[in-house]
Amino acid sequence: MTLRLHRLSSEPALFTPIIFRSGINLILGEKSEGDSPQAKKVNGVGKSMSVEFIHFALLRDFAQTRVSRIPPERLPDGLTVILDLSINGETLQIRRSLAHPSEPRIIRNGQSTTFGTLAEATRFLSDLLFTGMASHGFTSFRSLISLLMRDEGSEFSDILRTMPADRTTPGDPTPHLFLMGFDLVQYRDLLQSIKDLDAQTSLVSQLKKDLTKQGSIPLADIPAGLNQDEKEVKAIEAGLAELKAEPAFEQVEADLNEIETALASLRGRRKGISYQIDQIRAMPQPEVIDETDLAIVYDRVRAGLGELVTKSLEQAKAFKAEVETFQRSLLSDELSRLDEERRKLTEQIRRLSSDHAALVSRLDRKGTLKELSAGLSVAMHKQQDYYRRVTLYDQYSEADQRKEDLKSERQLAMDGLRRHLQDHKAIEVSMNHEVSEIHQRIMGVANASFTLQLNTGAKIKHPLDFELMIPDDMSHSIERTKVFIYDCALMFASCTHGRHPGFLVHDNIFDVDQDTLVQCLNYLQEKVDDGADFQYILTLNREKIEAEERAQEIHTDITEARRAVLTKAAPFLGFRYQERRKPR
Repeated sequence: MTLRLHRLSSEPALFTPIIFRSGINLILGEKSEGDSPQAKKVNGVGKSMSVEFIHFALLRDFAQTRVSRIPPERLPDGLTVILDLSINGETLQIRRSLAHPSEPRIIRNGQSTTFGTLAEATRFLSDLLFTGMASHGFTSFRSLISLLMRDEGSEFSDILRTMPADRTTPGDPTPHLFLMGFDLVQYRDLLQSIKDLDAQTSLVSQLKKDLTKQGSIPLADIPAGLNQDEKEVKAIEAGLAELKAEPAFEQVEADLNEIETALASLRGRRKGISYQIDQIRAMPQPEVIDETDLAIVYDRVRAGLGELVTKSLEQAKAFKAEVETFQRSLLSDELSRLDEERRKLTEQIRRLSSDHAALVSRLDRKGTLKELSAGLSVAMHKQQDYYRRVTLYDQYSEADQRKEDLKSERQLAMDGLRRHLQDHKAIEVSMNHEVSEIHQRIMGVANASFTLQLNTGAKIKHPLDFELMIPDDMSHSIERTKVFIYDCALMFASCTHGRHPGFLVHDNIFDVDQDTLVQCLNYLQEKVDDGADFQYILTLNREKIEAEERAQEIHTDITEARRAVLTKAAPFLGFRYQERRKPR
């Protein structure tokens, strides 16, 4: 599988076309001629924007590119971005206009196709790139391109994450696993089982809340309550069969008595708590010893006991302050506890009072049931409530059983992935070896490792961890070095041959020490010299390597490898502008 870029251009001509070749391709930011402060600056010349145009041409969603944030009035009408490339030996041209970004045109072997949606065009490129592979066995075209073209916005802080650092979405292991040669079915099965279990757990939780009235009724009491309600409903139904309202009336009386008893108990408890609160608030403030009095007593004691008194006056005052604070804290904590308990009791009383009022409304002023129509209303209400709760309980029981089944399915999927990783241990060994070799070449020691860790916790959402360890990791520059080593290992490891397209873009990755930068470039040049077939595109400020270039410490011919030279006087787009704010 191969992917190579050949030429990036536009119609009408907005920027100088960039011609790409195999091997190392540099897009350089350089200083302008002249002595002005602006001429010496190399940031903001459009290096990253050129990569954004490549992403746009390779069908990234328009709103997710910085191309969408260029003020339209600064761009020529009808601008079309053109990318010439080849996929698996087939020559293509992608033409995508800013006016209709969702309708790209792709020319293949002289035949032009305009796609109605971005998804159709992406699927077309996926079929070309993943030719001969079953659909379940490969990742998506865009997710793979996002891994192969890391943006500066990702900050290169994690080998898995490729999206901008301000997004909270976790990294997607799928394209990584694909490149290494793993069967994605096992991993996707596990992800789906985790997703299904999460959804089922939420359903069970919601059904339980509805069934127990937000937890006010113990779940264990539900079956017994339904049995009692069943008898009452049958009695009401029997009475209705004879057109009698009396059974319904008896049930109303029973419900009223139960509620009134509960209300009396709750109100009694609330009254007692209110009394305790009033007593505490009426208590006099704890007697506070005046510091002057304390000093007088202290001096008398010290005069009488002499050196036997070892505590200083300040220590005595501190102890006094601690005692007073402790007294206030005890009273405050007790008041807070009692206030919270009274609040909960008041809420329970409010709910029961509402239920009581609803029942009373079914009685006439003399306390008798309002004839047959009222009896029918009570009966219908009781029936509906009972059958609703029976149905809800059945749904809960079934959902809870399904949840247990999904737990078993999740465990089976977890075991399946564990076996798959174990059966393909050679992949991990290959990546580990390549990581160690690259680290040895760049850093001078082989003290680096790569492992795959399976997370088996019950609440784990992302079950697979990629661990790349090198000395002194977690620092800003070291994390970037880790990403470089990992991406190169993916491209050159034996386990990725045939799946990795030999294509890699790093946008301003080398915010590292000078020696590491030099050794990374020299490592890539050695790969070129050894005949490795790959295309590496790097954006870089020329000033980072000028001294090493003059000292001939860099083996790459920078002038020969550069594909674009961008300066403040000649930026990528030919003009300076203020990006529009990104839509939220």
